[in-house]
Amino acid sequence: MITLIDQDIAHITRVMKPSLCGDFGGPILPTEYWRKRLHDLLDAHHVTKTQLCSIDDLLLQLDELDATILQSKAVAET
Repeated sequence: MITLIDQDIAHITRVMKPSLCGDFGGPILPTEYWRKRLHDLLDAHHVTKTQLCSIDDLLLQLDELDATILQSKAVAET
């Protein structure tokens, strides 16, 4: 049986990156939104090791995207 946490992780995995790529106006939802969603899942009771690894992987992806965004802004300013 798939738990609500598993469903949330699967949903975030599917939509996080496309929402951050957004369109010409920028991201649809910022990294802070996704980071909060993931930390809320971490605060849930009974997170399994597999779920923890999935959440950690998504947080690492956010870190990489944040670094890429900051680098792009720095290049654009020069």
